[in-house]
Amino acid sequence: MNIWRAGVLMNFSFEQFDAFCSATKKLCFDDYQENHPDGKEVVILSTPFPDISLVFTRDEWHEFFIKIEEALYMKKVYELVYS
Repeated sequence: MNIWRAGVLMNFSFEQFDAFCSATKKLCFDDYQENHPDGKEVVILSTPFPDISLVFTRDEWHEFFIKIEEALYMKKVYELVYS
């Protein structure tokens, strides 16, 4: 599984992707909101890679989790086809 965003490509095994999804799906933007130097509200999300974090605006945050849900659905399809 891959997450490709703003010049960053992260590769996950299915197990790593499941763990990433479980660790992030219940996060609420407002609980982790910070201010970017330009004043925008952002969330900085750690990744399984210690030196890489992702930064999201509220709209990007929402879109990211829509795409995660789509990826989980496609993962299930893949597992059904190849199991």
